[in-house]
Amino acid sequence: MVRVLSIWLPRLPLDRLVRRGDPRTDGLFAVTAEIRKAVRITNLTIYAREAGLTEGLSIPDARAICPDLLTEPCDPMREAALLRALARWADSLSPRVALDAPDGLLLDIAGCAHLFGGETAMCDHARQRLADMRITARMGIADTKSAARALARFGKTPIALAPTGRTSDAISALPAAALDLPDRTVAELARIGLKTIGQLYGIKASELARRFGLELTDALDRSRGHVPDPVAPYTPDSIFSARMSLPEPIGYLSDVEDVLRRLARSVCHRLRHRLKGARRFELAVRCVDSGDHLLSVGFVKPCFRIDPIVQQFARPLDDLKLEFGADLFRLVARQVEPIRFRQTRLGDRGDADDHLARVISTLGNRIGFDHVRRFRTHDSHLPERESFQVEAVAPQTDHVWHRRRRKRPLRLFPKPERLRALEPGRPPQSFEWRGQTHRTASANGPERLAPEWWRDGDARLRDYWRVQTADGPRLWLLTYPGVNPPDWFVAGRFP
Repeated sequence: MVRVLSIWLPRLPLDRLVRRGDPRTDGLFAVTAEIRKAVRITNLTIYAREAGLTEGLSIPDARAICPDLLTEPCDPMREAALLRALARWADSLSPRVALDAPDGLLLDIAGCAHLFGGETAMCDHARQRLADMRITARMGIADTKSAARALARFGKTPIALAPTGRTSDAISALPAAALDLPDRTVAELARIGLKTIGQLYGIKASELARRFGLELTDALDRSRGHVPDPVAPYTPDSIFSARMSLPEPIGYLSDVEDVLRRLARSVCHRLRHRLKGARRFELAVRCVDSGDHLLSVGFVKPCFRIDPIVQQFARPLDDLKLEFGADLFRLVARQVEPIRFRQTRLGDRGDADDHLARVISTLGNRIGFDHVRRFRTHDSHLPERESFQVEAVAPQTDHVWHRRRRKRPLRLFPKPERLRALEPGRPPQSFEWRGQTHRTASANGPERLAPEWWRDGDARLRDYWRVQTADGPRLWLLTYPGVNPPDWFVAGRFP
């Protein structure tokens, strides 16, 4: 008979910070998340709980109760990584482990419990191991996955076991929310007096389905084992890495590059075979005198080629001190993504994109990818909306706005600057701007733009002029037709 162990980690976001040694966890501290359009508390330290705070409070309410409270938003990506690491640890309990994201694990322990002296002893062993890792856990064991999950999350004790063949009786006293139903369904059940799972047993399935939908009856059938509810084993992410251990240390940069090329050839061969690429590569180098060093490079596009990897590692390796040599190297591909080969158009546009990606990767590895930005087009004809800046590593959107090319400054002033016309004209024959007097040598325009009436903002017509001044600066002047006397502004400056 199938037996399922559910491990619930109710304080996983907070435990992650405790394991990291965050000093804030020794005082008034809480982890927050956005719930129902408000930032609310999800986890609390014992000191914050003693101060009168509870989970679910909004931050303004919590500050009113405890002004000294420190908070930090949850980090789902790092918490998911910790959960996957715990899933690998759970292999010591059972070979069939599944993730119950975002804060739980499910194990099929049929034929495994006797290795630990029984199910109770197995749970005690698991809770002690998790406590040693500074992680709080609650556990439940039942004949079905849904029932075990309900016992772990809503049981009265940290370890709740349902005897074999008596799962329905064990979960009958639990609230209806233990079936993992939508809040709307739970509230509707409570409104008519159905608050526990046992109260649902005496009602015909057809009546429940007609009143609350098939979702409720399916949840009941899964919890009692009337329909299959297997534990789907978790498959760890593939690790693309290569390692080389040398009998004697090497200290010449050319030898290190040869080792890197061999490691990259091995990693890239497996990436290419799986039609994948990596946005980041890490090279671990063990020096004889100074210990381990971790070098990292990133890429704008997923990379699976050898030469770009060696090229990007040239600068980090040049800065590495190899006085007595290194004897151990390990290259790991991180942030692995699938590669979709597609030809968007004829010509050499694809080569130009590759060259641009190579330049951005080189700049990002030197000054940081967060400091490299690029322009992205937007579906608007207004200058301030036709383009916007994004991080250079941001994924390309499928929709590209193909606008008519206009001669406009690449960078606009955040706010048009008013000028003072000295000699009237359209545009002014001479004007004063930023304390200097300029004379118009040539002008081209106007470029008249109508407002976007479906959006909030300036709803006036605009006329733009390209003006070449006699003393050098090329300016982009703005005026609003119909205004008497006319107002003139400098909207941008050409390079």
